[in-house]
Amino acid sequence: MKRIRALDGPTPGLADYLEGDGHQANWDGFCSHHRGDAKSELTGSLCSIQHGLCGYCEIDIIESDRQIEHVIPRSDPEQGRNHALDPTNMMVCCQGGATRSEQDPERRTNPVRDHRSCGEAKENRVDPEFLDPRELPALPTLMRVGYDGRIRADAEACQDASFDVNKVNKTIEILGLNVERLRRAREKHWRALSENYQNPNSG
Repeated sequence: MKRIRALDGPTPGLADYLEGDGHQANWDGFCSHHRGDAKSELTGSLCSIQHGLCGYCEIDIIESDRQIEHVIPRSDPEQGRNHALDPTNMMVCCQGGATRSEQDPERRTNPVRDHRSCGEAKENRVDPEFLDPRELPALPTLMRVGYDGRIRADAEACQDASFDVNKVNKTIEILGLNVERLRRAREKHWRALSENYQNPNSG
């Protein structure tokens, strides 16, 4: 997980909806605005600003496996309502292993409950230990991927950036970033990189 750049403001479809519905505006109304085209536009803009990567696990985002994530959940009793249509509170994420994709069947592993990650694992949790990805430093990266595919907090980087290493580890736990499905995929990637490095002329 790296710092997420927020949108500078609402997309044209969201701005049009907010202007038309005013104080009555709500997330469900926006999702059906112009038969869902406004939401698709917003999702596409978020994908673009995130370079096509999930805001939590950094897997490639594909159309059949993506959703808009509210960092402050819409269900939060104190702030949720005020931030439900705030584009700076949104990012695009994968569906956390909840949906099988014909393009990439390894995105979902049974039993689904044991392999959920990202927003699916976080659900509507509001935890003071959770690190908002919009507030992470661009550098240094606070998390490192080991050769075993597990993500861990980088204690030295956390210290340099004045971040609590325990909060970083807690965020990894909340998001399920080390579920076996993701761990295996990262380990496989590391192995391929290592083989290419050792045999640069192979293939």
